[in-house]
Amino acid sequence: MEIFFAGFDQRMIESLSIKLLRNYLARDRMRFFSLLPVRDEAEIIEQSIRHLLTWSDFIYVFDTGSVDGTWEIVCDLAQIERRIVPLRRDPVYFNDTIVRGWIFHQARQIMRTGDWFLRVDADEFHHVPPPLFVKERLRPYETIVYHQYYNFVLLKSEVDAWNEGKESMTDRIKPIEERRRWYQPSVYSEPRMCRYRDTMHWPPSVSFPYNAGYLAAERLPIRHYAHRDPVQLERRCFLRAMMMADQDNRSNWSAPELHHWAMGEWENLITPDDAPGLHYWLPETELPEVHQSNHLAKPAIRSLQRLAHAFLLPILDQTRTGWPDGAYPKQIPAAVARRMETELGTNRTDA
Repeated sequence: MEIFFAGFDQRMIESLSIKLLRNYLARDRMRFFSLLPVRDEAEIIEQSIRHLLTWSDFIYVFDTGSVDGTWEIVCDLAQIERRIVPLRRDPVYFNDTIVRGWIFHQARQIMRTGDWFLRVDADEFHHVPPPLFVKERLRPYETIVYHQYYNFVLLKSEVDAWNEGKESMTDRIKPIEERRRWYQPSVYSEPRMCRYRDTMHWPPSVSFPYNAGYLAAERLPIRHYAHRDPVQLERRCFLRAMMMADQDNRSNWSAPELHHWAMGEWENLITPDDAPGLHYWLPETELPEVHQSNHLAKPAIRSLQRLAHAFLLPILDQTRTGWPDGAYPKQIPAAVARRMETELGTNRTDA
């Protein structure tokens, strides 16, 4: 040992010892980072964050311009829970690339290789906690996970009950799983969770890092409550229509006319009570899991992908573009932001 440290001064030895100790203490301690963009989610944001706190080590929040009290709720929670990191509130156009990428680049400043990060939304509740999912359902070489959505819907009968006064704004204090219990499993899936490495690149042009990792066969089960009541849904459609009216922002979406963000009439998102594929879930009971595999490539291609991800990632990472200095989501013009605030502020969700 004395030979090994020959030529090192005392300060260098102490510094090396501290680094070795930190690495030793952290070697089996992977951390989970939630990257959360929000906009006008006041009636659900506290439920969402408290859910994330059951398993997240850090929750990075970027408010893209809320006018309903969402940001104030986030900041109040951050005062009592240091794991919540409120980045800023700033009226910007949302898209899946630069907004989420910007949050990632704030959080990666303290990430370590081997940590996990997740794209999360305020209307998502992970039915299996991600740390448990990693421990029990992933193979060591699987480093990127797609989601399995259970889309909880707003039924026609529930809209009728709302219009008849049988449910109202005051019912929003109830847990969302008690208010909406009918769901449809989603076939569509996209990447939601990834193991971090310090060489990966996430430029503003993509919705997830390049060469993110080897794709897991299992999907992460998430209960999704995008359609909660008529007021929330009408506000959401108005907001999205304003976002998609900007041609520059619209160009960030492939086939924007087919995207759910382009649906301006909230009534079209109501689900008939006799819609096929509806399932009922009672909270505190088992949620039957769906195991789909349409997100996976054919076995031969999977074999090649595993080889590439096992041996070539450091080389591939060097070929990718990084995050440009100063890259930031597009600001919403002041006049448009004022109109949004006027329209959305007339019916605050925290009222």
